[in-house]
Amino acid sequence: MIAKTLKYFLFLYCLIVAGIMPANSQILQEEQFLGGNWKFSIGDDQQWKNLDYDDSEWQNIRVPASWESQGYNGYNGYAWYRKTIRFDIVPQNDLIFKIGSIDDADEVYVNGRYVGHTGGMPPNTRTAYNTERYYTIPQSYWQKGNNVIAIRVYDYYNDGGILNGPVTLYSNITDELVPLNLSGTWKFAIHNQRGGERADYNDSQWGDIKVPSYWESEGWDGFDGVAWYRKKFTLPDELKGQELILLLGKIDDEDKTWLNGTRIGGVSPGNVRSSLARGIEGSYQSHTTLRAYKIPNGLINLNNENTIAVRVVDTGIDGGIYEGPVGIMTKVQFEKFKKMIQKNPDILDVFWEWLKN
Repeated sequence: MIAKTLKYFLFLYCLIVAGIMPANSQILQEEQFLGGNWKFSIGDDQQWKNLDYDDSEWQNIRVPASWESQGYNGYNGYAWYRKTIRFDIVPQNDLIFKIGSIDDADEVYVNGRYVGHTGGMPPNTRTAYNTERYYTIPQSYWQKGNNVIAIRVYDYYNDGGILNGPVTLYSNITDELVPLNLSGTWKFAIHNQRGGERADYNDSQWGDIKVPSYWESEGWDGFDGVAWYRKKFTLPDELKGQELILLLGKIDDEDKTWLNGTRIGGVSPGNVRSSLARGIEGSYQSHTTLRAYKIPNGLINLNNENTIAVRVVDTGIDGGIYEGPVGIMTKVQFEKFKKMIQKNPDILDVFWEWLKN
């Protein structure tokens, strides 16, 4: 009895550790290292994000490193970084842009188009100096030839700038397994939307949001509570007549998901759990659970439009559909995907088997 009790305490400890170190559902492959010299200017001008802006008179600055250590000692305020990169072949999928840390807040643009932000600029200043940046850059933002990544930074205390790496572009090779990629623009509304799960619900007055991303980085900074996502799609011919899985990546914190008005899954205590949920008796980390929901036979419209609706509850800090992959794949592709992200036995699965024996 004592030994069994000790096992349970150790199991709870492992749950805590698993929550601190969640498994990654994405397999990233480095495409281009962006450390080194960037163009740099203090001040603030929205024209500086544009592809055709001439930055030839700007100073060079080393990235990553604080700007205080490179001749701008004591400067607090706005500054911009620009980096020109070249693609002879346009990327076929979205790319992931990772930055170790920026002091204090930043906005990222590619060829003049907004990608995302972390922290808060004046008048709603909020530091995120110790937060790793993770931005999904849509494939449609890139062009053949020269491309410009522009980063607007605001520093209001101590060191400023792009402080730590990696500063790298990655491709997500798991995207290659998703024949219908649903990343990109979704309809979005905060607070409870009565009837939001219905296929015929009118969401024309809702806002737009980029998926995957935290909604805080998309303009809903500081919001905690209920929000809704909706997405319409048509099924490609190659997926018709097959067993299908809807992947919604990771969601902070809980979700209920509908397809064409029918509930097909969700992750929250006491409700339906994802195919890849970990833990027992609802004791799992909902914000680190990969959502993978089987689409029931006959539910999907083969030749007409389909509607996904997701009700998300965020209980604090960041919220939303924040990490991919997001899309539809076959059951066979899903089994291959699981093997890719679970190269080693899951620590909680192994420990639970030991606990029962």
